[in-house]
Amino acid sequence: MDFWNAFWLLAIWVPLTILWAFALVDLFRSDASGVTKVLWAIAIVFLPVLGIILYFALGTVGTNQYAVTTPDQVGPDPDTADTIARLHDLNQRGILDDAEFVKYKTYLVR
Repeated sequence: MDFWNAFWLLAIWVPLTILWAFALVDLFRSDASGVTKVLWAIAIVFLPVLGIILYFALGTVGTNQYAVTTPDQVGPDPDTADTIARLHDLNQRGILDDAEFVKYKTYLVR
């Protein structure tokens, strides 16, 4: 094997094969529908370079499982507010003393 054959093998074909395999593994691990997976698999297998580029550019849009979303609600959730109201009622009836009420309320708000 001469220099240029080794160069093309190591610089082009090995990375392309790794990307091809990674695209297929990523495709089958995604939560896309069955028909979508089959169409992407056909594109990746029969058009290796173009299929890989299109898959990584378009195929993974919207499937980011680690996306961070902002909460719609600011402050304690309704369950916490409801629980604090019930604790307040127990405090008013004398079942909980003031120290217990403050302790439980502080625990819920954190």
